[in-house]
Amino acid sequence: MRHFAAPARLILALAALVLLTSPALADGGRYALVIGNSAYKDKPLKNPANDAKDMGRVLQRLGFDVQLKTDVGLRDMEEAIREFGVRLKRGGVGLFYFAGHGVQVQGVNYLVPIGARISSESDAKFESVDAGRVLGKMEDAGNELNIVILDACRNNPFARSFRSADQGLARMDAPTGSIVAYATAPNSVASDGKGANGMYTKYLLENMTTPGIPIEEVFKRVRIGVMGESAKKQVPWESSSIAGYFFLAGPPQSASPVRTQQSTLEQRQQEQKLKEYIAGLEAERRQVEQERADLERRRQQLDQEAAKKLAEAQAPQEKRLKEQLAVLEAERRKLEQERLALELARRETERQQAAQAVQAKQQAKQGPTAKAGASGVAVPGPLASVDVPKPLPQPPPQRPRVDDRATVLGRLAGVWRLETDGNWNFPMLQLKPGGDTLYGTLLGEERLLSRVELTGLAVEDGSLHVRMDIARPAQQQPRARLRDFLGGRQQGPVRTIECVGNLRGLEAGDIALVCERLDGGARKKETGRMVRSGGSRGF
Repeated sequence: MRHFAAPARLILALAALVLLTSPALADGGRYALVIGNSAYKDKPLKNPANDAKDMGRVLQRLGFDVQLKTDVGLRDMEEAIREFGVRLKRGGVGLFYFAGHGVQVQGVNYLVPIGARISSESDAKFESVDAGRVLGKMEDAGNELNIVILDACRNNPFARSFRSADQGLARMDAPTGSIVAYATAPNSVASDGKGANGMYTKYLLENMTTPGIPIEEVFKRVRIGVMGESAKKQVPWESSSIAGYFFLAGPPQSASPVRTQQSTLEQRQQEQKLKEYIAGLEAERRQVEQERADLERRRQQLDQEAAKKLAEAQAPQEKRLKEQLAVLEAERRKLEQERLALELARRETERQQAAQAVQAKQQAKQGPTAKAGASGVAVPGPLASVDVPKPLPQPPPQRPRVDDRATVLGRLAGVWRLETDGNWNFPMLQLKPGGDTLYGTLLGEERLLSRVELTGLAVEDGSLHVRMDIARPAQQQPRARLRDFLGGRQQGPVRTIECVGNLRGLEAGDIALVCERLDGGARKKETGRMVRSGGSRGF
């Protein structure tokens, strides 16, 4: 009942109050097809078969030629509809009544026969009867008036296997000269009833035999009765394109003025009740809108509170990360200073070695005399004494170097694949020497390269140092960030990885690796290796 706005219901109700001015429809031949299915295997219904039998008896009393079918399968339903369409071509009035299970799939209504095997939405079109097929047969017949009554808006028995959550039947527009009546509003569910008949059919049977009221008035009285019994939870619905009057139980008879006044008074009472129901529906609509606004306001408040709590929970972690970054920056500066000091010491040692080499050459040119004087032995003859300088202190012995730097850099030239035991995902690394410097470039898929940046590359003390920054995916949700925080994982947007390779295995093309995170996250080390890609070497 709440699926439709009250203005639509208001328009329908007011339209029912207006008397049509066109002439009454001719009351020629009357043909009816009545079907009631109760004996479903999975979800049997109590009332449809009884509803169909009672409806058939009433329609026979009202002059209809009735085809009655109960608990029929697909082929029997299709054959009955085909025969019904043939009979309608004789002209007159046609009435189709169906009680049982009905489902809608993508806006199309299907009437479910007995024995239908429906396990998904796609099965409905092959195992059920399209309700539009009945309207099509009526429209093809070209007769004067057609009435379709669908008491098939009960719960969908196959809802668990359907993708959509639509309930009840979808609205169908009535062709010209037709009226389509539903047990309840579109997309709503009707009650099967507690007695021998369904709630909708019970009030329909009570009002169909009232003489002197048009078909629209019959359905209006049914709607008032159903709304009253269901406390407005079930609201019958019609779609009509009738341009004249049709009386199921015959046109009104001439009556005395007293009888006419009583009928007028009863009609006004019915209209007043309908207006009261409409006013109640409008008040209920306003209440629903207010509840919806309150829920939306509460949801926004909850979202703001959740964001605030998340920020408060992340604040200590962010502070700790900033402190860790400051410590890392201080360590980096310290290491840079130590590297500069080592470079200065190396240059000083080389300078001293060069000076000693020059002095040794000068002593060699002076010959034996200089050597004897240096040993402190007196030299005969008139030679003047010579001051021999004291020998310079010898530097500590240097460790033998296996290869010079240029040779190592040349062997590193090529494309390398970085592999770890934990299957960390790295791009390919292309190395190229340039003088005393090693240059590197990352290669691989664009998706991976967009997240990985080579930030450091050095060869020191027989080791290759490779440092990379790996950005987190941009689509990470706040819930995933909170989960990382609670699990003690890194929350920053970038992870810094440093891999150190032992160059002893360089000649064999297989360099042992040790990789470690440096961004304050879990400092787990991963072992691995660098392998030449495709055996390529050099440029």
